[in-house]
Amino acid sequence: MKVHFRSKDFASVEGAGFGFNNRRPMAQSWQYQGRVQHRQWQGTYKCYWENSSNVLDKATQAPTLFCTVTGDARLFGLAAALKSNGFTVDVEPD
Repeated sequence: MKVHFRSKDFASVEGAGFGFNNRRPMAQSWQYQGRVQHRQWQGTYKCYWENSSNVLDKATQAPTLFCTVTGDARLFGLAAALKSNGFTVDVEPD
């Protein structure tokens, strides 16, 4: 299963106690990967910075962090926790 969500930065995701850790860069400088280790769920994540292409004035639009967490069915708990903290969450079954 996969959980997709957007955030404004890494601090709001890693500091919320969801178990995101071990962040390291990938091949491109704007891509990151790591692990999610929580007592109720676990998995791996990949994140990258994206800009909205439909915004006319990009100088006022901050980039957003798009993350995909891959794991088993226990990620429903992570999706519920993210949603309760105000993140926009999409769940995709395998």
